[in-house]
Amino acid sequence: MGQEEKLEDAMEKYRDIRECLTGLYEIININFREEDFYHQAAMDNLITLNNTILELLRDSYTPREIRIRLREIEFNEKQAEEIFPL
Repeated sequence: MGQEEKLEDAMEKYRDIRECLTGLYEIININFREEDFYHQAAMDNLITLNNTILELLRDSYTPREIRIRLREIEFNEKQAEEIFPL
């Protein structure tokens, strides 16, 4: 498997993870009030998890490759970003 295929596979997995994070975000919003400590703690953990995954991707591939792929994801998931602010 070449570098391009590995990157595509990694980005596909990131898209799947991002969908899971969005689902968790929605569950948290349903079950906790925004001013609740657990709501904020859960949100902080979701954001940290997302950022850690992005760091792993950046460590594995060139920053340019990741930026291009993330722009594609962000473009395709614009509505999801309005729901899940990561």
